Amino acid sequence: MMFNQLDVVSEQEIERILDTSYRILEEVGPKFEWDFALDLLEKRGCKVDRAKQIVSIPRALTLEAINGMTPIAKPQDYPKIFWAPWIGMNIIDFETKKKRRGVIRDCCNTVTLVNRLENLSVSSTGVVPQDVPIEIADIYMAEMLFKYSEKMFTTWTYTTQSARDLIEMGLAVTGGVEELKASKIINYLAEPVSPLKLAKHSLEIMKIYGEMDQPINMGPMVQVGTTGPATLAGAVALQMAENLAGLVYLYCLGSHSPMALGGPMQTSDMRTGRCLYAAPELSLIHLTLVACAHYLGFMSGCTSGLCDANTMDYQCGWERGLSGVLLWAAGSESLGMRGEIGGGEAFSHESLVVENEMGGMLRKVSEGILVNDETLALDVIERVGIGGNYLFEEHTARHSRDFFQPDVFRRDMFDVFWSDYKNVEERAHEKVVKILEENELRLQVSDDVAAEIDRIVRRRAASV
Repeated sequence: MMFNQLDVVSEQEIERILDTSYRILEEVGPKFEWDFALDLLEKRGCKVDRAKQIVSIPRALTLEAINGMTPIAKPQDYPKIFWAPWIGMNIIDFETKKKRRGVIRDCCNTVTLVNRLENLSVSSTGVVPQDVPIEIADIYMAEMLFKYSEKMFTTWTYTTQSARDLIEMGLAVTGGVEELKASKIINYLAEPVSPLKLAKHSLEIMKIYGEMDQPINMGPMVQVGTTGPATLAGAVALQMAENLAGLVYLYCLGSHSPMALGGPMQTSDMRTGRCLYAAPELSLIHLTLVACAHYLGFMSGCTSGLCDANTMDYQCGWERGLSGVLLWAAGSESLGMRGEIGGGEAFSHESLVVENEMGGMLRKVSEGILVNDETLALDVIERVGIGGNYLFEEHTARHSRDFFQPDVFRRDMFDVFWSDYKNVEERAHEKVVKILEENELRLQVSDDVAAEIDRIVRRRAASV
């Protein structure tokens, strides 16, 4: 098997990177922009500069927190998943090939598609709807996912009030505090502001979710060469320091939230300063981040399989495939996020469908080769003998459905292919249309729970 066999750094190099991360936390110190957090950390032996809000976190406390917090899943115990759809502000219109602002209908379509795309394990809305008050768009996104998603889901949480509203929705869905704590139905991507700053609202949201034992994914977004060092090792050390700062904070809160140490890093085009999503260096830092997280006993998902291409061309396929396959082989528990195009400028339903097919191929590879008496087929080989044919054997019939069959990818003969040519984006669009025509959103909660969620949304909307 190829999984967890790909290493770009040695154990000694991992230890050097993490040693640098510990030193960053102790000698430089992250900034915690909330007095509550400063008080909490000071009580646990951290040196606090109140005027600058900078906290020096002792190495001993960091190591204690690493051992004391629970990972969302142990490395390699978590199923390999294609992560949720990208959540951006814009969507690509298939007909015009232009960006436009996302609206509620786009969110509905995304949830409908994900419900039917078998290789996407996690749902989201794809875009931030901007035909509702933008300051509470996160509430509308959560409403849709709580009510209609057939899969576990992820979404943004903008404010502390939104966090409280989502907890209230979660209580309605699960039935009570203990049920919500056990369900792990809500998760939060906590994003320090690189370099080394944890904003007040993020710390407050982590506390709200942490008190309910909901999963916390640390998600610093260090950008190599701008918000992080221009060297890959230094940028990874900074990323891990920011990951660990959040972990220490939650540990000091006494939270039982399961955690993941995230890797949504980017690199920079050093000629223009533009943030890149598919440079080859990105694969290297993501591979290193996964190795560091696994070394500490935590899972880590990375924003791999993305592209800087603006259309589904050869560049797009190569960029997605390079980082996707490498991270898959290295044992990354999740690959995300799906449907992104143009270096994060927009989201595409057609790309979502194509990437679902990519996920199916990766899932097939993940099965490996089963070796037993049935699969070695010695009796069949003896029976067919020399110069025979296996096509009409019962053994062949039994296993004929074992093979991956593409949907939007094609395997036609050359002349057949060109006699009815459609590019992959056109074929994907046909599948999008078919799914949306044949499926509609159905409530995944009771009418009473749906009404309660609606009440929470109306209450929040009335306050804007």
